[in-house]
Amino acid sequence: MPASFHPTRAFQAYQLFAANTNVGKTVFATGLCRAAALFGKDTGRPVFYIKPVQTGYPTDSDERHVKSFNSNLTSSTLYAYPDPVSPHVATDQASNTSKLLEYINKPHPTANKDSFLFLETAGGVHSPVMSGTSQADFYRPFRLPTVLIGDSNLGGISTTITSYESLHLRGYDIPAILLFDQQYKNHSLLNSRLGSGSDKNIHVAAVPPPPPLNLDNPDLDRRSMESYYAQLDEHLVPVIKHLDHWHNARFDRLETMAQSSRDKFWWPFTQHETVKDVTIIDSAHDDHFVTYTDKSNQKSNVHKDADLPAPVMGPKVMFDSCASWWTQGLGHANPNLTLAAAHAAGRYGHIIFPESTSEVSLSLAESILSRDTWASRVFFSDNGSTAMEVSLKMAMSATAKRYGWSRSSSAASSAQPPIDILGIDGSYHGDTIGTMDACAPNVYNDQVQWYQPRGHWLKAPSVHISKGKSYVRVPAQMLAGQKGTGLRVDYHSLDTIYSVHEQGAARDPELARVYGDYIRTELDSMRAQGRRIGALLMEPVIMGAGGMIFVDPLFQRTLIDIVRNEGADLLGYNVTNSLETKDNWQGLPVVFDEVFAGWYRLGRRSASEFLGVTPDIVSYAKTLTGGLLPLALTVTKESIYDVFLSKNKPDCLLHGHSYTAHPMGCAVAKESIESLDKMASPTGAWAPFRKEWKDSTLWSMWSRETIDRLSHMKQVESVMSLGSVLAVELKDDLNAGYGSMTSQNIVQDLRNGQFTEGINLFVRPLGNIVYLMTSQITTQENVRQCERLFLECLERQ
Repeated sequence: MPASFHPTRAFQAYQLFAANTNVGKTVFATGLCRAAALFGKDTGRPVFYIKPVQTGYPTDSDERHVKSFNSNLTSSTLYAYPDPVSPHVATDQASNTSKLLEYINKPHPTANKDSFLFLETAGGVHSPVMSGTSQADFYRPFRLPTVLIGDSNLGGISTTITSYESLHLRGYDIPAILLFDQQYKNHSLLNSRLGSGSDKNIHVAAVPPPPPLNLDNPDLDRRSMESYYAQLDEHLVPVIKHLDHWHNARFDRLETMAQSSRDKFWWPFTQHETVKDVTIIDSAHDDHFVTYTDKSNQKSNVHKDADLPAPVMGPKVMFDSCASWWTQGLGHANPNLTLAAAHAAGRYGHIIFPESTSEVSLSLAESILSRDTWASRVFFSDNGSTAMEVSLKMAMSATAKRYGWSRSSSAASSAQPPIDILGIDGSYHGDTIGTMDACAPNVYNDQVQWYQPRGHWLKAPSVHISKGKSYVRVPAQMLAGQKGTGLRVDYHSLDTIYSVHEQGAARDPELARVYGDYIRTELDSMRAQGRRIGALLMEPVIMGAGGMIFVDPLFQRTLIDIVRNEGADLLGYNVTNSLETKDNWQGLPVVFDEVFAGWYRLGRRSASEFLGVTPDIVSYAKTLTGGLLPLALTVTKESIYDVFLSKNKPDCLLHGHSYTAHPMGCAVAKESIESLDKMASPTGAWAPFRKEWKDSTLWSMWSRETIDRLSHMKQVESVMSLGSVLAVELKDDLNAGYGSMTSQNIVQDLRNGQFTEGINLFVRPLGNIVYLMTSQITTQENVRQCERLFLECLERQ
């Protein structure tokens, strides 16, 4: 989606929507084009008119009418159909819809010169285009400022306000509402509801209606309309002045946002001293940001020096290649999610959750448990870190009760050792204190004064592709008596590596033995130290913030099997209080952190499907709500839940926050997971990607050709991909890891460089790891575009 059609300081573009058919949209389009020409006549500002879709042609032609009363107008009709019906009925060529977007997206000849452009839609706000898609959704990628033509007829107040709300919900700016001044005086009430008499402060203007048509005398009719438009100029030139003022105020704000944000924000995970440019995101839709950047010759958008010239803000479209910190599932500004959130907000607002229920919270819990059939309880929270805190509390309490350890925190001051977790080195479970303590010392907790490591973390083997070959990198620490960099185990394909869910240890019996010996040795060592371990905690399949590390599934499966079958004996724990339930956990509670990997991130609903086992506790967030609202869930078994039951209130799970089970989040999450399930069906949206990987049990949105090509590049150590994730490990002999600066030039080039594709990629690196991530709705065409751009960037480094 090139940026050429988006407004600049010089280029003012407006879109005309109408509250209904036959409310005078073309009359207003004609008058606005005339008024814009009069307003800009001293500077010779050209005026352009576009009618994307016309039906009833050539008998009806809105362009012909507009041009008839605008002598110097440049105009065009993009698609015309003879039948005077809705566009989706007028043609069976729905493919023209995509061609229409491509046509509008072509560089506009005066995008950087003083000019006006008016785009007139067809029918009402939700009238369909050729594919049947509502116009309000179809034109949303452009999000042009909208002039809403209101309905001045009886009942028009309702249709106008409804149209306004539909556009407002979709993120359109509406600087003006225009309608005829007729007997019902609809404009008076609209002004009090939406105009200067309200907090919306929209410019509402009423103009005289046109004279009645004289079909028997076309010449008389034309002269009558010429006289009418001359009269209308007096009413609409002030409207153009208002639009011009509104437009310039918008760009005044855009020009100051970067520096104002530098002065006021404290960004997370950001070293402010190294920020070169602030990305000003004006809007987002599907996979793209529409950003504004300084197009002048200044090197960055820092303007503290008053002597520097004012920035020249121009639009730049960026593909959201980090899925907005891994949250995007169904794309930005998804109308179905927006409406789900709005309905819940209108029905409930927010309501208390403890000892209460609502349709949205209950239906979400039921939906989750119908998929996670191993579980029976759902705990609501607000984000992934909190969900993991809840998981830890559940698991620790269950283990303490079974093995006779005190559940009271006062025990920490006694002779009893603390209760720790067993985890994997490189994992990350959040930024709250408890989840930080559940991670090995790393860059995220190194400078946190309260950090106290509470666990034992095993080294993990990882999956890679290098020079077209799939292999597992085994750390030297796992190999008894071996020193050096470890071991590389090659495989015929990724399918072999990820066959663990079917084969288990039979995938590679010898490597499974190596893993088993290492794990048992570590557990024996913990027993000798008298360690108390309360849970096995892991990110299944991929450790995200640790560097997009794809952990060998055979290792994680072996670890889970040993902990469940031998863990209590190896650690020297004796059962003192075991609740008898059919879903009882074994050894230690197994906790999966699927905040990142869950809900089809890797091509399967749950990352646990790659391992062939289910957890005792799992946490979900991020794509759970499709990328719209914060919500997290901790899902578990009855045997964990039962641990907290008693007649004593303090024995319950004392955890929660004010907005627990927020109705908007619950409604959006349910809509999201149902949409994702449909996309996952054999004929769903991912079918084209699966087809490319048809001879594999795995699939990725990223093409095999690109993965192979990346794996052969001289600066690339390895590459790996599943589902929507593509991770590229760059060579860095000095400082591999989060502190590496190897990717810095690549990231800056992807964000700000000039590419043949005409867009940029918004990426965030993890040290020497550059990852690209799509949403779950990204089209094959957009993925291929990102691939070409990424390869172009790497090849010129």
